[in-house]
Amino acid sequence: MTTSACAFNQRIVEHYSQLSAKARLVADYLQHHPDKVLIQSTAEIASACHVSKASVSRFFRQLGYQDHQQVCDELRQEREWGQPLLTSEPSDTSEHSDLAAISQVFKQLEQMDCEALVQQIGQAKRVTIIGYRNSYPLAMHFRQQLMQCRKQVHLLPIPGQSIGEELVQFDDTDLVILIGIRRRPKIFAALIDQLEHLNCLLITDQSGQCYRSKVKHLLVCPMSNHSPLDSYAAPMSLLAHLSNKVYDYLAHSAHTHSHQISNNYQLLDELEPHN
Repeated sequence: MTTSACAFNQRIVEHYSQLSAKARLVADYLQHHPDKVLIQSTAEIASACHVSKASVSRFFRQLGYQDHQQVCDELRQEREWGQPLLTSEPSDTSEHSDLAAISQVFKQLEQMDCEALVQQIGQAKRVTIIGYRNSYPLAMHFRQQLMQCRKQVHLLPIPGQSIGEELVQFDDTDLVILIGIRRRPKIFAALIDQLEHLNCLLITDQSGQCYRSKVKHLLVCPMSNHSPLDSYAAPMSLLAHLSNKVYDYLAHSAHTHSHQISNNYQLLDELEPHN
């Protein structure tokens, strides 16, 4: 992805909360398929998003461009300078879609102060990870990974328990990581409001960008809109990357902690023996 493509994506992130419902459909599509901006016409983008051509044109203007052509000219200029850029339609396989989404995530990390975020995950007195529905397994996996690096990593919601009593325990020494991919429960917006004044990282898909102004940190994982069922390759890659970065940051402390866990596995005889 080129610098201009990244700049175009950043404009979407910055304006997403002000976009109309139809404009957000266009934003979601072009964030997951950034090369389509150059490959497809306004009419083709509109057809793919099931909106009108006028809606697509308004979307580009809302981002500060005169029209679709200005975006294309910007991207083609980067191509002439030698930056790699897809200029023809690829075969849209699941593998290609996953790789494109993962690439988007890592380009996003390059644009932000990822090291500062890693330090916060490593240094916070307590890390609490919250996830509902399909985001719950992601939250649980992230917790298990971080528990190999440090102490005081918690998961919410606890099955059969409400979350209100947990929220009052958070303070400025905590880091709350909220994962909300795709179909989020109705409580989600109210939960964001409750966490607004805390140190909160939101990991979400394109549609969750509407909460950008209410959280300290935002990471967006593009999700495919074409397959019947979503692939979670991008968020899982992100969680693996962050976990390993935290492990590297904590260095000797993380190594000692994980070694103690391994000793406990052996003492409790919890795992299958090595062959």
